[in-house]
Amino acid sequence: MGQRPGGQQPISLVIPCQAEYFSLCRLVAGVVGVRDSLDEEDIADLKLVVTEACTCFLWGPDGNPPAEAASIAIQPPCSLQVEFAVLPGEWEITISDPDHRHRIPGPGGCDSEAGGLGLTIIRALADSVEHTCTDEQGSVIRLVKRLASQSGDVG
Repeated sequence: MGQRPGGQQPISLVIPCQAEYFSLCRLVAGVVGVRDSLDEEDIADLKLVVTEACTCFLWGPDGNPPAEAASIAIQPPCSLQVEFAVLPGEWEITISDPDHRHRIPGPGGCDSEAGGLGLTIIRALADSVEHTCTDEQGSVIRLVKRLASQSGDVG
């Protein structure tokens, strides 16, 4: 991976797609946020967004956890890749399935009653959200959070 504008290398994690590992991604978001002198509210938002985006990959197309699903086709990916690109005044976070086999359901995505509010929460806290799903890449959630505390903007 190359450097992004601003001179910082992206931070990339590949973790098992299991809820107990999502706290590692939250920890990385918090540590990098503190390193970059973000305020507590921005750090809390980033941690929540990362958790919700990772959780989207646990749910099958029917909105049920894979343990309740009968078909192997809707099992979660074996791993997730979470990339944090810290740019001047914003963060870009990308969550994807490096195996390119998982599909997050269409409209509503992971907003199932059983699974929580998923993309609804992400869209409320992030400035830009892109959810793509292709045969070549599987599902990818890319979001951008602009940070007033880094860019000098007010409000």
